[in-house]
Amino acid sequence: RKQCINGRVREAVVSTQSTGITTQMRKILAACEKNPTDAHKVQYDQHNPFVLCASSYQPIYRGKAVEKCPLCTANYMPEQKGQICCVCKVSEVGKECIGLRIFPGQFR
Repeated sequence: RKQCINGRVREAVVSTQSTGITTQMRKILAACEKNPTDAHKVQYDQHNPFVLCASSYQPIYRGKAVEKCPLCTANYMPEQKGQICCVCKVSEVGKECIGLRIFPGQFR
């Protein structure tokens, strides 16, 4: 991924006529070359099963409290209860509902 981004910045530096923007791009390119990684440290226990919180991307381990979206069943931390689901953007996290019920007697 690093080479792709570096290549695009280099192309932009060559094609840009403005010296102010070119200077900024060269600074960005130099910073990218100093630290050529975009890795993030993830803190989780690989031996303990978990699900990810849909809004904070933090692990929720088995046995811990979890709130769910009633429509798409996305998992959330308990602090997210009452907020709009960030996956489906339709329902309220943690809301109890019975959902749509269809039975043959409805269609007679």
